[in-house]
Amino acid sequence: MNQKLLEQAFGVSRDYRCAYVDTRSGSVQFRLELKPEALVSPRRGAAEAIIGQGRRFRVLQTVPIELRPVYLVTEVPRCLCRGCGLIFEVAPPLPGRRCATRASSRSLSRTGAA
Repeated sequence: MNQKLLEQAFGVSRDYRCAYVDTRSGSVQFRLELKPEALVSPRRGAAEAIIGQGRRFRVLQTVPIELRPVYLVTEVPRCLCRGCGLIFEVAPPLPGRRCATRASSRSLSRTGAA
């Protein structure tokens, strides 16, 4: 259920899976981990020669659930491609900006910003 909620409500890619949900601090935190098959060299397009070189976490705040703040804690792995020597990070794919109201979307479309 968590995976479907993340995909449909928060726009999280299928390359991530929910490791656990933490609700102890008065907020809801979804801990997201990147699936191993998503580690692909951007230069070669191959996954067989990838070595993990550490990771960091990025915290993204999203819409609240029942007035509780919701955070997506995403893993950002740092990798090395043995084939080409490229060191790269797999950044979390974020959904694009969306207009909050019809009025704001109309005003953006009139100005040409949309």
